[in-house]
Amino acid sequence: MATTINQAAPLIVGILMIGGAILSYVLHNASAFPKDPQSVQSIKNWRNRAAFASITTPLFAIIMEMFIGFTGVGLANCVDIVPFF
Repeated sequence: MATTINQAAPLIVGILMIGGAILSYVLHNASAFPKDPQSVQSIKNWRNRAAFASITTPLFAIIMEMFIGFTGVGLANCVDIVPFF
């Protein structure tokens, strides 16, 4: 079970981190094209959400690792769900 978690969880967290960063970059550039202020604000809101997700995803994963460790489960020593750290 630990092997499955160590292979799947970092992949998912990494995809969310990189995907959120790419999406926020694309939306940042796309917000310059529309002339309607409401459309621009809508795109900027989505950009901010994507950037927030790319930053908070690894922080949430670290908190989940700590929570697993606090439960005292023997699996906690084997789990590493945060990629790139």
